[in-house]
Amino acid sequence: MKTNKPNKLRKHIINTTVAIAVSIIITFIFAGYSASWQSILLNVSYGLIIGLSIAVGCGLISTRIFRNVDWMENPIRKFVIAMLIITTYIIIDVIVVNMIWFHITQGREYFEIFQHNFFIWIILTELVIGIIIYLIILSANFTKTLSAYYIDAEKTKHEVDKYKYATLKNQVNPHFLFNSLNVLSGMIYKDVDKADNFIGKLANIYRYVLDVQDEEVVSLNQEISFVEDYLFLQSIRFGNNLKYSINAKSEKMIIPMALQILVENAIKHNIISEESQLEIRISSDDRYIIISNNLNPKLEKEESHELGLENIKGRYKYLSDENIQIEQSADTFEIRLPLLSLKA
Repeated sequence: MKTNKPNKLRKHIINTTVAIAVSIIITFIFAGYSASWQSILLNVSYGLIIGLSIAVGCGLISTRIFRNVDWMENPIRKFVIAMLIITTYIIIDVIVVNMIWFHITQGREYFEIFQHNFFIWIILTELVIGIIIYLIILSANFTKTLSAYYIDAEKTKHEVDKYKYATLKNQVNPHFLFNSLNVLSGMIYKDVDKADNFIGKLANIYRYVLDVQDEEVVSLNQEISFVEDYLFLQSIRFGNNLKYSINAKSEKMIIPMALQILVENAIKHNIISEESQLEIRISSDDRYIIISNNLNPKLEKEESHELGLENIKGRYKYLSDENIQIEQSADTFEIRLPLLSLKA
């Protein structure tokens, strides 16, 4: 999560203001309203030291505990742990700061303060005030962060559902079916076996689309089988002008239909002819599935139907912190999709 510098500065100003206010209040509580300005100044300095030491320490503790999003899996447990750790820190901080302060300013021995009710009363007062203040601050921040997280998660889920719908809509649109049936009509009387195989592949594609429409992830092997069927249909349509190779295997997962979307985009946005053949390559390593193609861009771009990279990025954002990598040169376009260690 990126740090917002204005908010960070505002937080420091609030912490300093609270420390000064608490120190002045404590001065009047223990010294009365007749306290001299020297006494107030000394106590403000004291309050700043103890207040800021509590503020900085508690801030670092809460930041460390809530730094990773995994605390959302059991937020109440994390909150209780944070409060216990912060309470323990405040107790230690107040005792240590008071021992050092009264040793320096009044020449008291380090543990002598525990022999006087006045000093014990000061420590207990500071403990109660510090714990109450940071209980309020922690609760407010916890509630705000949790609320923002759920709002963001719901928004992201809505975007993912939109992308899923757009993907399904694109695959069952009349253009894809029309092109497939047009190819089929041209071969059905020429090569019955090939036509039968074509129909089987087409059926597999639509079955897969319907099976995974509600899935967030699928195995890479499933997706590879699907894109093989899709490329088979396209190779029948374009003949030797479309070439492809697939050399990818992994036990990890991928978002459904991601490969097909990228393959479709390559076909949609590039010229495919005898003079300009399209070559699509799919491979993998330990972390990524890699899809690349040579570039022969069309002069007129087709409608994207809200698909493409934005679709894939939107769905990946919901599932992983890993970024999609895109590299483009004068004659090659390559995309690396992170493989996911998730369960379907």
